[in-house]
Amino acid sequence: MMLIGILWAGLAPVSLVLAAALVAWLLKREGVKRAVPLAIAAVAIPVAFFWLLDRSEFVGLCELEGKPVISRHATADGIFLNSGTSNSFGMRYLNAEGFRWVEAPSIYKRDAWVRYERAANGTVMTTDIPALSARYEVREDFIQPYGHTALSRTQVIDRATGEVLARAGSATFDGGRTRYVLGAWGIRSCPSVMDSPSAFDDYYHLAKKTLR
Repeated sequence: MMLIGILWAGLAPVSLVLAAALVAWLLKREGVKRAVPLAIAAVAIPVAFFWLLDRSEFVGLCELEGKPVISRHATADGIFLNSGTSNSFGMRYLNAEGFRWVEAPSIYKRDAWVRYERAANGTVMTTDIPALSARYEVREDFIQPYGHTALSRTQVIDRATGEVLARAGSATFDGGRTRYVLGAWGIRSCPSVMDSPSAFDDYYHLAKKTLR
């Protein structure tokens, strides 16, 4: 099934070629002149219309949520990582972002907290802690504002005042109503690591650029 999905993602537009060929054949049977260009238009125009219509919602969301904004810088050795992936992908805050320790919800105990800290030998130590001590929270959440667009948001928050020091978002558009005929060719993302590497870097390293 996974192989079929991968093949479909790459070859889905072939279905449009087949549809246009079928329409052209039907038009020729009816004696219609310029059957081929008419068939191409009959297939391509509705697909382009719905793709652009859904994509416009995605673009609006990118303008609203996607641009990284740092309102104030601060300095912190550690953070409270409020994320569902704190014990997995969240380890990048220790490995690549330069923080000495990360506090997070325990994955084993409800309403409990742990601290992840890199030891001298490079291993990550996990210690139960009675309460959070980090001044700054890095909050990562995921929402689905549209059926065709998913948004991952990151905020850096001063826990003492509630002030949002920085925010950024990353959105992915799946092609909307044309996803099944465009496959991977209809997918878009913002910020794009290919089209806007600096913007993607600002999003991905938001906490580091705000607190380190």
